[in-house]
Amino acid sequence: MYESNLADKCLFFITDSKDKSADFEAQFKRSNFKHLTGSAIASIDPEVFYSRALENRLQPDNILLSADGTSSMKLSVLPKLVCIHITARMAGDYGGARVVVDKYAGTTASVMGFKALNNIYVPITALKENLNNIVKKTSRSRVVAVFTKPIRGEQYTHISYRAHDVPLNNIASLKHLDGKIDFDNLIFPENWTLTEPSK
Repeated sequence: MYESNLADKCLFFITDSKDKSADFEAQFKRSNFKHLTGSAIASIDPEVFYSRALENRLQPDNILLSADGTSSMKLSVLPKLVCIHITARMAGDYGGARVVVDKYAGTTASVMGFKALNNIYVPITALKENLNNIVKKTSRSRVVAVFTKPIRGEQYTHISYRAHDVPLNNIASLKHLDGKIDFDNLIFPENWTLTEPSK
């Protein structure tokens, strides 16, 4: 599911925070997958690891689960996190948890951690945690929409999630999004309901 949902895509998380820096863009490359699994083998290239995983060719010596149990924990939440483009309900900044990241996105049961790299965030960890417990309380915000695009795409062209009580027009009117999202030609998921909330 990482391949179809996240690989070679960017996600744009829009929050209800008044601080526009709470909104962030994350880039998902094939090489990021290995970090999310918690495999501790350094000798296998992340791209090779991913290719072998796709082809069901990973060997036992390609995977090393960490002795502290974090790999098993990451693998238990990975099926939820590869759908983060539709499941993320909260986001926030690093709040002193054991894994040092810059941003978190997720739910009360599973969280993805991101590190800033050249004005975009990259996923570096998967956690079986309640996001409320690991972010700075002042930075915690609700995710109100998630947009997607191919990594090389100019603008975000797909919407994968919108909070039911937030009209798309409200999101489109946010000045700091100007030009980043193609609202005129936005592509919606097949099961999308276009009903806007009553005002």
